[in-house]
Amino acid sequence: MRTGYSVEKVRAAERELMARLPDGALMARAAAGLAAACAGLLDRVYGARVALIVGSGDNGGDALYAGARLARRGAGVSAVLLAPERTHPGGLAA
Repeated sequence: MRTGYSVEKVRAAERELMARLPDGALMARAAAGLAAACAGLLDRVYGARVALIVGSGDNGGDALYAGARLARRGAGVSAVLLAPERTHPGGLAA
């Protein structure tokens, strides 16, 4: 059985962690986990093609940072920005 968490519970947990961690550490962890999960779905990372569908805010930042990690491992990564004017600036720079 799968379970889920309400938005309020997730945001409360994130606030608690962000108060204890260095700035950006939670996003780095999320991006590393996402990149690892994606790599596990690919036959190989080097030479693979990956498309990111990127929303605004921190979730979009997670996707962009994960894409950057995959690109450093040799994947060709492209991104579709759903809200370019609200794309996470740090993730976009990565």
